[in-house]
Amino acid sequence: MKMEKMLHWADEKEVVSNNRPIKLLVFLLSCLPTCIVRCIVYPVSFFYFIYSERAREETSLYQKQLKEYTGGRSPKHVSSFMQILSFAFCVVEKIESWIGRVSFDEIVFHNDDVAELVQQLEAGHGAILIGSHLGNIELLRGLANFNCTGVARQVPVTAIMELNGTEQFNKTLQETNSRFLFNVIDPSTIGPDTICILTDQIQNGGLVVVAGDRTSARVRTRFITEKFLGKEAAFPYGTFLMTALINAPTYFLFGLRTKTSTLVPKYNMFVERSKINFDCPRAERENRIKALCHEFVEKLEKYCEQFPYQWYNFYNFWLLPEAE
Repeated sequence: MKMEKMLHWADEKEVVSNNRPIKLLVFLLSCLPTCIVRCIVYPVSFFYFIYSERAREETSLYQKQLKEYTGGRSPKHVSSFMQILSFAFCVVEKIESWIGRVSFDEIVFHNDDVAELVQQLEAGHGAILIGSHLGNIELLRGLANFNCTGVARQVPVTAIMELNGTEQFNKTLQETNSRFLFNVIDPSTIGPDTICILTDQIQNGGLVVVAGDRTSARVRTRFITEKFLGKEAAFPYGTFLMTALINAPTYFLFGLRTKTSTLVPKYNMFVERSKINFDCPRAERENRIKALCHEFVEKLEKYCEQFPYQWYNFYNFWLLPEAE
């Protein structure tokens, strides 16, 4: 277990060694009511909780850090099982969104910047969305695939996504819906040409979605250090550099289940616009990249406190890699 704690997230083994369990889950979701499948999730989660020491230790590490940071307010109870159960529901929800089983009516929007984003998309202009592994931002891509976004036109969505560590899950969803890996870009392939393509897509009304809470699987020595929940952690430099180079309206997006466990789910969609822009001299860009990362971390902390069990980074988040 001590060696596992020293691993970078990308070196963690995928939970399932083949895609048969995920295929079974897809089959069950396609032929059974969702509430029945969700009932099955409980014993499966309990089995994983009992047999995965790493999951118990890492979820406990995160929750204790959060509890200390919030002065005991959140979570009310340190419960590894609740976080594992929440993750299992998230897996179900990702599959549901890609087989067309999530309705736009199940999304709860708030009095934040979502109206501004919708107005912008309606006018034919795109944006960058920075999300995280808190909650389920995959819902957005799944809904967009079925043109269920609340926008009158089809909104193309490109995801910048590390595929390392979820090969079996990705393979199954690709077989289920051939568009799953459509418009997915591996961060290791991003270069000047890619930035131009992404800039054009946003100018033509598309969305670019990227996570801001996992350092690069390949370029591990480039990161931004920020205090997260009271303790220094590493955040991906590439995410915020890419945002600076594209220089488009940027929003923070969080898709979170209204309740940790429920048989009839509803999903909060929080959308907040970044105050940072990159209409600045090149010499100022680096400071603004760090400011954007800091702003993202503040939002992440806020929603971690509100939804403590929906954090799905199952590794020692505060283990700092070696810098360049």
